[in-house]
Amino acid sequence: MFGGLKKIFFNKYVWLLFIPLLMGWLLLNQRLEMRTDFAMDRQLQSVMRIWGGNLEQPMPSVRYKGFGSDVSALGKKELHASDVSVTLTVDYRKKGLVYYTGYVADFTGKYTITNPEAQKIYLSFIFPYPMKQGEGMLRDVKLLVNNREDTENTEYQESLLLWTGALEPSSSLDMTVQYSGRGLRHFVYGFEPGRQINRFKMKMDILGASDVDYPVSTMTPTRTEETARGKSLVWELESVMTQLNIGVVLPDRINIARQISVMTLRSPAFFLLFLGALLLIFALTAIPLNFIQVAMMSAAFFLFYPLFAYLSMYMSPVASFSLSFVVMGALIFNYARNIHGTKIAGAIGLAYTFFLGLTSLAALLPAYSGLIYVIEGVVVLAIVMHVLSRHRELTLRDLWSGPNGEAPVDFKIEVDEEAKGKDNGEAAGAMNDAPPDRKEPSTEGENDENK
Repeated sequence: MFGGLKKIFFNKYVWLLFIPLLMGWLLLNQRLEMRTDFAMDRQLQSVMRIWGGNLEQPMPSVRYKGFGSDVSALGKKELHASDVSVTLTVDYRKKGLVYYTGYVADFTGKYTITNPEAQKIYLSFIFPYPMKQGEGMLRDVKLLVNNREDTENTEYQESLLLWTGALEPSSSLDMTVQYSGRGLRHFVYGFEPGRQINRFKMKMDILGASDVDYPVSTMTPTRTEETARGKSLVWELESVMTQLNIGVVLPDRINIARQISVMTLRSPAFFLLFLGALLLIFALTAIPLNFIQVAMMSAAFFLFYPLFAYLSMYMSPVASFSLSFVVMGALIFNYARNIHGTKIAGAIGLAYTFFLGLTSLAALLPAYSGLIYVIEGVVVLAIVMHVLSRHRELTLRDLWSGPNGEAPVDFKIEVDEEAKGKDNGEAAGAMNDAPPDRKEPSTEGENDENK
């Protein structure tokens, strides 16, 4: 066994095959990594400036003072009640090969402010906007005071909405804020640390997705409900102080650029499995290994990855994967069939399907990668057990030794039989044309006379 491993490791043809494929794999992987980093970093910034960034809505605040008091006497006032409704409509945006998880947010927040004092108070209602400066925009921003617009006392500033006015003793105001905006990936409603939250209710309807997640430092909803178009989430808080916020992370669509990069990164391990499968097939069928044959099939295995990567720029992921897989698989099958017949070609095609097709699907479907690998392992084990059951006398030593005791892993370039016969004939003719051996003269008579 160790002798066979030694022959594999020190065989010059193995390195002649492995080094070019390794260099090609490194160059391809570097190229794909650069393309993925560009899409996820610099291209993302461009998308955020055009479409909009993450919407993170801070809770509004209220400042007040007694009527006639100095401005320095302004204090913070708690909201009496909050009823917030948000609808997130998922709208995936594509730029190049990458899909970005965009959404349109329709926001309506109704906030109740009360004056428990026995005197009139002067207050300011401050509502910050949910986006960073230079990222996206809000449309149809509107403030209703007791269900009516108060344009005289409302200011729509660059980063916030401000209303200032008076509130009579033992009375209340209903402040309703409405807007529509665009964001990416997640939406967060943030609470101010250390502030009392009273009678808070928030309903979030997500349209176009149901498999949502929650950002770090956010609370899970009080109740959830699956709908025909997505999911409905509800948060209800009676009287709390919390450091947590409310928010959701919308599911990403498969980014083909990232998944191709992951697929290519894993490819050397699966190529070695494919190469091992070739050695096993040749060993079980007593076929002498040939460097050129293995090199051709290995090159076809490797070329699937750049072909898929560049076809995906002009086709859908499904079409580019299917075309690349079928083309390279047909090349390997037809080459093996012409040399070794349909049965051996079918076994090699099966190895190609398992160690390239299924492993590539696992990279393209990351949510099911573990299940695909386990199923693939079970099927491979079943095939190996079936093959070994038909070779009951096979031992581990037989796998490393050919039928004549020679290691089949010793790659040999086969010589053409006609040329070989011609060389043997020329050698035989040369031997016939050679002069006969000269004999030394006999000395028997001389010996007799001496005697």
